[in-house]
Amino acid sequence: MKRIAVLGSTGSIGRQALEIVEKYPDRFKISALVAGSNAELLEKQINKFRPEIAGLYDAGKIASIKEIPQGTTLYTGENCTLHALENCDLALIAISGFAGLKPTLYAVKNGIDVALANKEALVAGGELVIAAAEEKGVNIIPVDSEHSAIFQCLGFDRKKKFKKLIITASGGAFRGRGREEIEKLKASDALKHPNWDMGRKITVDCATLMNKGLEVIEACRLFGVGLDKVKAILHPESVIHSMVEFDDGAIIAQMGYPSMKVPISLAFTYPERIDVGVQGLDLAGKSLNFGEIDRETFPCFSLALKAYEMGGIYPCVLSAANEEAVSLYLQDKIGFYGISDAVEYAVNKFGKAEADEKTLYAVDFEARRLIRERFDI
Repeated sequence: MKRIAVLGSTGSIGRQALEIVEKYPDRFKISALVAGSNAELLEKQINKFRPEIAGLYDAGKIASIKEIPQGTTLYTGENCTLHALENCDLALIAISGFAGLKPTLYAVKNGIDVALANKEALVAGGELVIAAAEEKGVNIIPVDSEHSAIFQCLGFDRKKKFKKLIITASGGAFRGRGREEIEKLKASDALKHPNWDMGRKITVDCATLMNKGLEVIEACRLFGVGLDKVKAILHPESVIHSMVEFDDGAIIAQMGYPSMKVPISLAFTYPERIDVGVQGLDLAGKSLNFGEIDRETFPCFSLALKAYEMGGIYPCVLSAANEEAVSLYLQDKIGFYGISDAVEYAVNKFGKAEADEKTLYAVDFEARRLIRERFDI
């Protein structure tokens, strides 16, 4: 019986993870559930799965929880994510944003395997996370569909030799549109992803193609290579989730219906595969298309790669500025290109510094402040 702590249980990844656990009660036990602010759904999940520990990040919403079962201890506030990691075999980190870094670091430093569905932890603090995982012999299992695909193509061996990683991108909601049209569109338009059902923040990141830049950085961290070993290409159909090219010229691709249940379940069971109810993929009559990313129309992609090249604290600045700007965009307080403007502005405001843990928290705070100041909010 594998004991799983789900951090981000009320989000898209968390909900799908719980569906898998519910399907296989003889294999998995939920040891902890943590939500951000959705207290009503968290309460339902607690009473259904009866974890030993539950957490609500937003302490101001605690009054919305009326009843929890005997045997469950409920924590609130930022440190609830750390309490949730007591007595588990695997931590699914599905919290959105920089908030995922602290529990990820805590888990690996305490020898807990991590199923990672949080990009920002590796983008902002990847050097710290990977170093701690290596020291403790902890497995970091990618849950992002692209990195899970690469992991599968490498035979579940992150150290396996390869020539190049090829990450596919759907192009998001604004694929194929020009700048003049895009700059008039609202967040509600950006949230209409053509292929995937995901959270609001990541769906906007897909529209800006920042998501693909973050994934390139994440791939560099996870698989221990430089930017020269990773390429992102457009693939509108989202049938191929990523590919690996080897020294002999062979390319192995992972294909399948676009469902996050596959990478989530694999993080729970690899190298074994289990049926999680995802429909099969019929390739008859289908065409697969590929193309280059339009960096002029979607400048966030290049900004991400530049920040990674600069190193040190700059990926953290990028991540924080983007997170804050996307939040403003989702509130219709800034336009689409205000996001890339904000990220570039914040990165240019910082000098070089080493990315130790204490510095990263300070950088994240200051980058967000700069963005609010930039737009006078």
